[in-house]
Amino acid sequence: MLFYIQKVRAILRGRLVIDGLHEVSENMGIVVDGGTILHVGKYAEIARHAGSLPVYNFDGILCPGLINAHTHLELSLFSKESFSHKDFVEWVIRLVESRSSASSSETHLECLKAKREVEKRGTSYFVNVGNDYDMNVSLGKNQLFQFEQIGINGSYADKILGHASSLIEGQYGVDTSLAVHAPYSVSTELMRGIKAFNNSRGTITSIHLAETADEVEFTRSGKGRMADLLNHSVGKWNFTVPGLSPVQYVDSLGVLDEKALCAHCVFVDDEDVRILKDRRSTVAVCIRSNLELSGEKPPLEKFRRNGIRILIGTDSKASSPDIDMFSEIAAFYDEFHDLFTPSEIISLATADAADFLGIGDHYGRIAAGLNNSIVYVPFDGNTEEASEFLVSEASGKTEAVEI
Repeated sequence: MLFYIQKVRAILRGRLVIDGLHEVSENMGIVVDGGTILHVGKYAEIARHAGSLPVYNFDGILCPGLINAHTHLELSLFSKESFSHKDFVEWVIRLVESRSSASSSETHLECLKAKREVEKRGTSYFVNVGNDYDMNVSLGKNQLFQFEQIGINGSYADKILGHASSLIEGQYGVDTSLAVHAPYSVSTELMRGIKAFNNSRGTITSIHLAETADEVEFTRSGKGRMADLLNHSVGKWNFTVPGLSPVQYVDSLGVLDEKALCAHCVFVDDEDVRILKDRRSTVAVCIRSNLELSGEKPPLEKFRRNGIRILIGTDSKASSPDIDMFSEIAAFYDEFHDLFTPSEIISLATADAADFLGIGDHYGRIAAGLNNSIVYVPFDGNTEEASEFLVSEASGKTEAVEI
């Protein structure tokens, strides 16, 4: 749902306000002007200096809009119930078949619908990974579109990179960069080229990494179900087996650094964790997707102990029930409540994500000068219970505040 504010300039009075970090404040006032927050403070002080501005009262929680650190909006037409699968490879094959039979207009409409639905429920920004350039950039400016490249045969790397980079360099309306699909689907030449291009622009590089045990088997031996997938989808393919784990392999190509956003990282060993730590790479956890496709979850206790930055994403509707970030953080809290406090989880999905993406001057907090990306959650409990309610029971009850 949306909570509409009729006046462009107004005061939002929140019984409880969570700023995106670790603070829950009582009886706060937020002065908004269109899409911008002008002032934040105790309501009595705000009202004293705000003159005759209209006041909208929220008897619950106001918090920043959430940031989805890894999703595929272009897969919104598909649901995980729409095709059965025995393992990850069969899931990929069935998904590709379903995509090829869907019309572009139907796909586009469903993407717009899915994005708008979760925006109404409080997701304010998306790290959106996809292959259809024109459709994805048409979905709005509140995204970092990661234009995902696939190509296992190195002889095509220059052609693929040249085409993709020309589209990116001509785009000025939406934040964009190139993404590596995965170690089993992108050649060493293309992977290096993507990373060099993104580095030249100072942008994030997303990569699906160590998502399945089959991926580990493939980079270590060149065999197994990923080889079956390439035989099915590519036919003739070339891959020089590195004999390394996926993390070690992409690190050897210079992909991992402080600008790398590694989705999943479920099947990692201690050496992989050390590399992620040393390279200061970030991991985007999509717990519902991981449990659906592999039945396993990433070793977050090791990530935390080693100081690896963790963010939260939903993946797509093809592997998760939905792409609602409030549902995702509830699942995250359910699985990892022994490792993270509720306020820490809120930070992962707001301020931490914004800081990593370089959008902290617009998103991720409720503070003067930032975008008015505010979510209202009805709540009649006390201050001490607010953060836990937000990460465990708020899903389905949230309303974006729209001026």
